[in-house]
Amino acid sequence: MEHNILFEVGIVLFLGFFAAVAMRKLGQSVIAGYMVVGLAIGPKALGIVKDTGLLSTLSELGIVLLMFFLGLEFSINKFKKIKNSVFFIGTYEVILNLLVGFIAGSLMGFALKERLFLTGIIALSSSGVVAKLLFEMKRTASKESEILMGVMVFEDFFAILILGILSSFTAADKVSLPLKDITISMLKSLGFYAVFIIIGILFINKIIDLLARIDSQELFTALMIGLILLTGSLAVYMGLASAAGAFLMGMLIVSYDVEERLHRTVSAFKDIFMLIFFISFGTLLDIRQIPGTLPMILIIVPLTIVSEILISSSGAFFSGFSASSAFTIGSSMIARGEYSMIYAYLGYSAGAIPASIYQFTGVYVFIMTLVAPVMMKNSVKLKSYASLITPGFLKYGAKLVSLTLKPILLPEESGIAYEKTYMFLTHFTIYLAVILSILLTSMLFKGLLFIPIMLVLIEFFLIYRLRYFLSIKIKKIEEQINYHEIHHGPYNLDRIVKFIANLLTALLTIVALGAAFWSFGYMILIALLVLFVLYLLSVCWYVYRASRRQINI
Repeated sequence: MEHNILFEVGIVLFLGFFAAVAMRKLGQSVIAGYMVVGLAIGPKALGIVKDTGLLSTLSELGIVLLMFFLGLEFSINKFKKIKNSVFFIGTYEVILNLLVGFIAGSLMGFALKERLFLTGIIALSSSGVVAKLLFEMKRTASKESEILMGVMVFEDFFAILILGILSSFTAADKVSLPLKDITISMLKSLGFYAVFIIIGILFINKIIDLLARIDSQELFTALMIGLILLTGSLAVYMGLASAAGAFLMGMLIVSYDVEERLHRTVSAFKDIFMLIFFISFGTLLDIRQIPGTLPMILIIVPLTIVSEILISSSGAFFSGFSASSAFTIGSSMIARGEYSMIYAYLGYSAGAIPASIYQFTGVYVFIMTLVAPVMMKNSVKLKSYASLITPGFLKYGAKLVSLTLKPILLPEESGIAYEKTYMFLTHFTIYLAVILSILLTSMLFKGLLFIPIMLVLIEFFLIYRLRYFLSIKIKKIEEQINYHEIHHGPYNLDRIVKFIANLLTALLTIVALGAAFWSFGYMILIALLVLFVLYLLSVCWYVYRASRRQINI
């Protein structure tokens, strides 16, 4: 047995090295290479690794350490510096991608629990793959790359929340879905995050001082890994995923010196265990079942590519980036990786999802990691193709939104103080919190419509306030908005303000109604989306025609 353990771990690390070298030579993500190695040496292929139990245990260590280092990137101090545009793009991108994933799972006929896992698998980008590709393409110094990585870190926070929520599903019966227990688990997850952060803030300075005084690298590494694993075990004790606790532990480290020391010492362990995780994931794939995943692949891969580019690019463009920069951001977020695999691993190991979804995830991640660098390198061509097929009135409406929101979401480029936008962002944050409450109540009290409807009425009040703040803000900063860039003549500011405010109202209303009624069937979500698209087309056409008439006069 001891010999087998040494051999299996040794062969995994040995072949993983050559897989990484080969994929780097090809300009691809090493994740794809690791998965191929795992598929080849697994018990369902060559059988070099027969017992995957040890690798699965080591894989959990990799996940915990990965989440800890992602938490380092999302430290509280760094969070304070996140730009308004990161908040806007991140929220916009996550909500719409989750919606696309949920509808896709519904159309394929999956049960609710499986649908939610599938949504998580296909909705979130891979910050690790994106960062690696940006570094290899030498794009890290650009403005869009700075915002892109900010959005990825912001998305990481959503990912860990989703991980905590999905972990509550693994205890559920495979057929039934105890909504009350799941709702309690979700609230417990949020409570754990809040309490942990509050306690951490109170004692973090003492912890950092203690860490800084440790001279021995050996003792420092042992203490840190011990703290990370104990925090992860505490999360498990509370009914959450171990990775959730590790993420929060990393988030509380706000010392640059300690962070740098962690990267020099503990980071190597993370890289080794993550290599084992990706290869271990591959060993559980069955090459005989891969052809059966092709129908899902043929549907979801094109859907993911198109929806991600459309959603992320439009979000970046609306926040004030140029069309070229927006498409660079959108095409850079196609990569899927660690989160998809973690969600699939969690669901499959607990019996929450069938083998077909697990097998699909492996093929899906492999394809997306190969497609991502190609799309990033051709973002300029994508922008040109999109410009050719987009009608003039839609270009005009999108540019109006972009010019208007740029001084608000990119204030540093327009000389506007961040503090002047805090009321809008505060109300928007409360709006998102109520949306989460609506989702919970509509899930828990499906037969009691008055509860989510009451919350929707609260949302309408918040939407009205957001509309008011936005309208006032636009009029105050008109001198910073270059409307002459697209008008080349006189323009009607009141008409533009009304257009922007109406679009915001419609979008937020659709999201609120969708959150309230999503549990009654995906057809409601599709109907709401169709209504919004029709409204969008009509108001863009109206404001475009009105502006042309004014110029002609």
